Amino acid sequence: MDDLEKFTPLFSPMPSDFRIFCNEMWYRHKDEIFAWTGVISPEYDQTYYLKKHKWLLKKMYKDSNRG
Repeated sequence: MDDLEKFTPLFSPMPSDFRIFCNEMWYRHKDEIFAWTGVISPEYDQTYYLKKHKWLLKKMYKDSNRG
């Protein structure tokens, strides 16, 4: 057994649709920040963004699934 096999889990769950949606929104947000300011990455990370906008993201996700 090589070193990689020791650390590779046997089961790797797929992220939820909501998690994929949040990830996509984070990258869209980063693109918007770049378009506005020319800065490649905002001063905060994805964790901060998700905590700050969790209720908005939840509403947007539900609205996107309604049609």
